[in-house]
Amino acid sequence: MRAFPDKGGKWQISNSGGTYPVWSRNGHELLFETPDRKFMAAAYTVKGDSFVADKPHMWSDRQLGGPDGARNVDISPDGKRIAALMPASESKGAREAQNHVVFIENFLDELRRRLPTGK
Repeated sequence: MRAFPDKGGKWQISNSGGTYPVWSRNGHELLFETPDRKFMAAAYTVKGDSFVADKPHMWSDRQLGGPDGARNVDISPDGKRIAALMPASESKGAREAQNHVVFIENFLDELRRRLPTGK
């Protein structure tokens, strides 16, 4: 971790490495993915020019999925949930449920088509 603009300070957050760091929406945690595809969080405070981070903890014990070398996690605005690609389960039914995504193109046109006019 380094300040921007760089004032010479640097702080280590993880001993095992991490990728795709992102600030929590509440501004009190730094979240990142570990090399073994876990999602971690480290609470922090800023004191003057110093950055003080707590020891990282697992945000979720579920392993993330998706392609290597690509960020596949985003945080909800309230910071309580994440959207992530997850590995498919072994059973066929669970795999289909986890991998089912519905995209609605032209959402407002579709909404107008389904709702009666004048309401």
